[in-house]
Amino acid sequence: MWNPNSEEKIKINFMDELQRVVGEKADEFICDCSNWGKEFCPLKSLNWAKMDSGAKERLYKKIRAKYDLPDKVAGADVTDALSFQCSMLYKHWRFRLKEQYFRNKSIADAINSRPDNIDANQWTWLVCEYWNDEKQKRISKVNTDNKLKQTETPANGARSTTRIFHELMNVQQTQGSQEHEGSSDNPLETQQDPLYITLFEKTKKHKDKGFEPNVEKDYEALRNLHEKEVKEHGEDTLSVKAAYMEVFKPKSGYVKGLGPGARPPKKRRVEGETNEVRVKLSAEIQQLKEDVATREGVLVSQIESLKEYNEELRTSNEELIASNDELKATVSRINIEAQKREKKLRDDMMKMFEQLRYDTYSSSI
Repeated sequence: MWNPNSEEKIKINFMDELQRVVGEKADEFICDCSNWGKEFCPLKSLNWAKMDSGAKERLYKKIRAKYDLPDKVAGADVTDALSFQCSMLYKHWRFRLKEQYFRNKSIADAINSRPDNIDANQWTWLVCEYWNDEKQKRISKVNTDNKLKQTETPANGARSTTRIFHELMNVQQTQGSQEHEGSSDNPLETQQDPLYITLFEKTKKHKDKGFEPNVEKDYEALRNLHEKEVKEHGEDTLSVKAAYMEVFKPKSGYVKGLGPGARPPKKRRVEGETNEVRVKLSAEIQQLKEDVATREGVLVSQIESLKEYNEELRTSNEELIASNDELKATVSRINIEAQKREKKLRDDMMKMFEQLRYDTYSSSI
C-alpha cells in the first residue's frame, strides 16, 4: 500500500493508441481518480470542458502527488490524457446518478432523492437545470435511441478492450524479442495474424457462437485489408489504429472499435502519419531482414569451410588407403622372396646331405 509520507511515487503507464491507463496499478489509479474527482469537481457544470479550471488543477495536483506520470502520451502533454481519463470518470459518475436517482421520477421525487454526499445546491441545479433541460432531454433521447439500435453484444465480458489490447501488445513484443534473438524452435514458422485481427477476434468473437452476422462482414474486411497489405508491400505494417480507421472509418471523433480514447488525427495529417508509421515499420523490418541475411552469410561461410575441411579429409583418407595398398604389396613381395630363399636353402641342405652320405659310403668300400 502506498504511503502518503513516502517520496516514492507509483509509476503509471498510458497506452498511446487509446490514451488509457494500463498495467498492474491501472485499477488503483482509476479508483483514485474517480474518488478525487467527486471530491474536487462540482456537479454544477455543463460538461468537463467547462469545468472550473481551479478544480481541475487541484485534482491533477492530487493525482501527481501519488503517481509518477510520463511527460508525453501519444506525442502530447500527459495532461491531455489525464484530462480525458478524468472526463470519462466524471461523465460516468453523473450518468450513474441519473440512472439511480432521476430516471422515471418526477422532479420533486428526484430532488428529494438527493444522496447524502451531494451538496443540495448542486443537486437541485443538476436535476432542474441540466437533466430537465429540453436540449439535454433531446440529446439523452438520441443517445438512448442509438443505444437501442445496437444489436451487437460484447464478446470480451468484463475485460476492457484497452486491457486486452495491452496484453496482446506485450505478447507480441515478447515473441518479437525471442524471434530476433533466434530463440524460436522453428525459424520458418508461418507468420501470425497482425495484431488488429487478433484484437478484433478477442473482443468480437464469442466462444460458443463465433461472430455475430453483422460483425462477420467487418472481420472479412479486416482480413481483406491484411491480404492487400501483404500483396502490395510484401508485409503488413499497419498499426491497429490505422487498420481500424481504414475499415471502420472514424466516428464522432474517435476510432470505431477502440473507444473514445482512440482519437483519429486531423484529416490533413492522416495520410502523412500513416505513411510515417509505414516507413518506420518498413525500416525496422528491412533491418531485421539485413540481420538475417548477415547471419545467413556467416552460416554459408561456415558451411563452405566445413566442405573444404571434408574434402581435405577425403583426400588424406584416399592417400592413406593408397599407402596402405602399397605397404601390403611390399609385404607380400618380401614374403614371397623369403619363401623362395627358404626353399632354396632346404634344397641346398638336402644336396649337401646326399653328397656327404655318398662320400661316407665310398670311403667305406
